[in-house]
Amino acid sequence: MSAHDTLLLIGHGSARYPDAAAAIHRHAAALRQSNRFAPVAVGLLNGAPSVSDALAELGAGSIRVVPFFMEDGYFTRVAVPRTLGGRDVTIGPPVGVHDGMAGLIERQALAACDVLGVASRHVAVLVVGHGSSSAPGRTLALHRHTSRVAATELFARVEYACLEEPPLVADVLTGLRAHPVVVIGFFAGSGGHVRDDIPTLIAAEQAARGDAGFAVQFHGSVCDDPAMAEIILDQAT
Repeated sequence: MSAHDTLLLIGHGSARYPDAAAAIHRHAAALRQSNRFAPVAVGLLNGAPSVSDALAELGAGSIRVVPFFMEDGYFTRVAVPRTLGGRDVTIGPPVGVHDGMAGLIERQALAACDVLGVASRHVAVLVVGHGSSSAPGRTLALHRHTSRVAATELFARVEYACLEEPPLVADVLTGLRAHPVVVIGFFAGSGGHVRDDIPTLIAAEQAARGDAGFAVQFHGSVCDDPAMAEIILDQAT
């Protein structure tokens, strides 16, 4: 990698929420300030700027692509290469498979415990990912990172759940009613899953727990952490 390389971050985007990719733009801005690349561009599969617009902005030269996705699946293996239109680029691994993600999850969970005012050893952490209804049962980065956080023994329990395949969020939350729960999203943007689906599931669980039950708090997505910029940099190299 040289300072003359250009960096292209490709994210999913959202047709419903134009600002769903705010995090990827923040991380791109941080990387521009680092002067490690010249320049840094963002392209989205849904929404603007498109990947073709980003490629036109970058022009000729050596381009390194980092997929801003949590899992290595259809989007990283098929959709991202397809949208590059045969352009000669170097594609790195998606950000979500980086080993450093476990540390970001742990840090967000500890920060949420501080907000709750409860010692972490009494709190359950639930990490929620997308999963796949069409190809369930695959080993996911979500599983690996959750296991690593659980191994720290900082929390009462650490579990994972998915929106589209078992274990489903509602079922796992039901099994955690003996604890206050911190929910962390394993998502690369703030689209409908983060803004609609998870808050709806949490509200239903909180209602089921009643006024005397322990709190369930959503602490945002792991992609919001500023340290994601370093993970992007790692995946680019």
